[in-house]
Amino acid sequence: MRKILTLLLLVGIHYANGQEQELIWAQKYKGENAVVTSHKQHLQVKVEDGGIKGFMEVEKEILLLTDIAPGLYNNANVYHSAFGTLKNVEGYSLIPAKKGYDKLRVKDFKEVKSTSEGIFYDDNHETILSYPGLVKGAKTVLRYEIEHADLHFMPSHYFQTYIPIIRSEFSVTVPKDVKLKWQLRGQNTNQVKQTVEESGNKITYTWIAENLSKFNIYEDAPNTSYYLPHLLLYIDSYKPTRNESPKKVFGTVDDLNSFYYTFIKDVNTKPDEHLKKLVAEITKDAASDKEKAKKIYQWVQRNIKYVAFEDGMGGFIPREAHVVCQRKYGDCKDMAGLLVTMCKEAQLRSYYTWIGTRKLPYKYQETPLPVADNHMICAVELDGQFVFMDGTDANIPFGIPPYDLQGKDALVHIDRDHYKVITVPVISSLENLTVDSTRVSLTGKGLAGSVALNIKGYDAWRLEQMMMYRNSKEKEDAIKAITTRGSNKYIQKEFDFKALPDKTVRAYSTFDIQDYAQQVGKEWYINLNLQRSYENQWIDIKERTAPQENNFKNITRQIVTIEIPKGYHVSYLPPPFEKGSDRLLKCRISYENAGKEVRLMKEFVMNTLYLEPGQFEENNELVEELRKQYKESIILKAD
Repeated sequence: MRKILTLLLLVGIHYANGQEQELIWAQKYKGENAVVTSHKQHLQVKVEDGGIKGFMEVEKEILLLTDIAPGLYNNANVYHSAFGTLKNVEGYSLIPAKKGYDKLRVKDFKEVKSTSEGIFYDDNHETILSYPGLVKGAKTVLRYEIEHADLHFMPSHYFQTYIPIIRSEFSVTVPKDVKLKWQLRGQNTNQVKQTVEESGNKITYTWIAENLSKFNIYEDAPNTSYYLPHLLLYIDSYKPTRNESPKKVFGTVDDLNSFYYTFIKDVNTKPDEHLKKLVAEITKDAASDKEKAKKIYQWVQRNIKYVAFEDGMGGFIPREAHVVCQRKYGDCKDMAGLLVTMCKEAQLRSYYTWIGTRKLPYKYQETPLPVADNHMICAVELDGQFVFMDGTDANIPFGIPPYDLQGKDALVHIDRDHYKVITVPVISSLENLTVDSTRVSLTGKGLAGSVALNIKGYDAWRLEQMMMYRNSKEKEDAIKAITTRGSNKYIQKEFDFKALPDKTVRAYSTFDIQDYAQQVGKEWYINLNLQRSYENQWIDIKERTAPQENNFKNITRQIVTIEIPKGYHVSYLPPPFEKGSDRLLKCRISYENAGKEVRLMKEFVMNTLYLEPGQFEENNELVEELRKQYKESIILKAD
């Protein structure tokens, strides 16, 4: 009887201590809706049938801190694909009771196809659990297992999430003859502590991070892999059997190139007469190899539609070029394979090329793993230089990479034993030029005028493609969106849009802006800063640690010309202004009295793709100066 009383007392102390700890967490994270109290993942690596497999157990517990939290966190989503078989999913709610918690098991499970942006067919699935009976102070618990049939594609672990987390843990157990390697990437990796434990013929590696704040989501930030602390694992080598020598897996770019060779070695190896005749017809008038490549690229852009597929290993192995050509559609690797094959038919040196878009921060020499890329293109060698062709973009001119490939490493596959890693060039700001010319005249207290936009580069190509699929009303709204200026009293009257053969675009609009100018006695005060570019690029240095991303380097020139009314002269023009740096944003502002007109000229040169946290203060100083300049007005005085 005494033993029973002692046990009940210990249980009561356990519940009391647990609730007391949760009260401490609730106070510490006051203002948050929920906190992850624990997120654990354990991967057991095994060598079976000469290959490496993995079995992962996952457990996640969330404490609900507010009255609205039950409506926000009543579901859990478990994602899985052909590379990982989901097993033994369970979840339950822990509802506060007089003595600890009442446990309510999840009975509502639903499996659906997982949809990814821009993916036509996706083999990923998600299992959705609905937690019952949730209230403030409740906890949700999720447990599941995933069996990985091929550990060439190792799971990663992000220690930080969109809500605060008390403890995040990842561990992996491997046989001693499996050589495991890893990388910690992102910011604040010093918060992650590692331990190693040996037991018999196994080694367990554990990484733990505690008391991590939530991360804030910024629309202009790069992918979270650039800054969130995360763990990348890979197998360096393993012994298929006890008596065999170690087999290399990953560790160098040579290893990755050899692995990728297995995906393409049996594709497009047989000649196809239809494709051969097609290439001959396309290139018959080409006077050079460059012209041949350009004609082939443009034919693929016009005739093959990009449709993304994610289907197990089918997401890695290109389909036969003649099949893609017949179907008139394909995903990135299909279009790359078609371009490679067609170029070879034209006697050009062309190569399959793997590349990571700017969603991924990794470089091949630093991270020679499949996680370093998510895309395939074609590289063609012309006059000793590699030109990259991405068939998935129907509007980019030959020789120009899509903006999200700029500055990225390209793994050009020569053959099983040879490759080149080449950095895709970043397009100069001069190639992405927008000239915005506005002419206005006073109409009482308002302005009447016109705007002409001349755009070249990425903005022009994006705008041209967007306009191709819009009706008249949608085109009118689109032009209004890019020409609106002055105030919310801008009224568009007429508009026009043209895409020119040189791949530039022109937009034109006439407009009225009511109640814009201010008259005081014999003077008119007119602020010619009808557009206030970069005014809102001020960054909160205390809160933000994520970089700011720009799609491409660019130059914007804005000219505003106003007619001087008869009987008036210029009595004040603001002084010229210049500030910025060649490595960030550079601005120039000047005013000119041209006799019958006053002209404001502004130029903004964006010189970087990424504004790093260490540059935020310099950026903010520039923005504050710009805001002062935007308050300046010219003064016209009666004669």
